[in-house]
Amino acid sequence: MKAVQTLKKNWEFQETFKKGRSYSNSSFVLYVCPLPETKGQLKVAFCAGKKLGSAVRRNRIKRQMRSVFMDLNEQVKTGFTLILIARGKAEDLDYAQIKDAIHELFAKAGLLCS
Repeated sequence: MKAVQTLKKNWEFQETFKKGRSYSNSSFVLYVCPLPETKGQLKVAFCAGKKLGSAVRRNRIKRQMRSVFMDLNEQVKTGFTLILIARGKAEDLDYAQIKDAIHELFAKAGLLCS
């Protein structure tokens, strides 16, 4: 399993939003920004806004997103900062649909190793 760090500072989020590219589907938005200093590092953040409902619902979606990412972790390229944001339709999806949507998004962004 690759070492994965989480984004915690506001400036890290802002830098990713400004310098990175975004990829989206109906359920999620993925922001990708390359890390110039180290190639073997991967920084990730999982977000769910208040429009998705109560804290219980938002945390459930984020847990599922984290779990799917950990399943895909070995296939994801390193050297990037990633922010995965859940959209409104994400709360209606089950785990298998979330996994398919996130896998499709990472493939669209070119982050999966062949």
